Amino acid sequence: MKKINIFLILLMMLALASCQSVKNALSGVKQENSDEFLVQKKNPLVLPPDFTDLPVPFEESAEVTEIQIEEDIEKLLGMENKVEDTNNTSNSSSIESFILKKIKEN
Repeated sequence: MKKINIFLILLMMLALASCQSVKNALSGVKQENSDEFLVQKKNPLVLPPDFTDLPVPFEESAEVTEIQIEEDIEKLLGMENKVEDTNNTSNSSSIESFILKKIKEN
């Protein structure tokens, strides 16, 4: 009977020794708390001085962009600039019809 009591006491001491909270309570360790008064506050957000000065958008005329688009397509397709081709492209109302005509020619 004494052996069982000694064994149970040793088992309970081993179980309690493995608990960190029991160790801290018995040894008198104080809990580490963060101090909220040591927290450094950040400055508020500020707009840059030239925030309201926005750049003016560049305006292009629609005719210039259509001509540039047609020239870019001709460059991409590797076509040479011919007098007949420029007359046909200026008469065509859309780029799609121009491309379809060129596909039918080949």
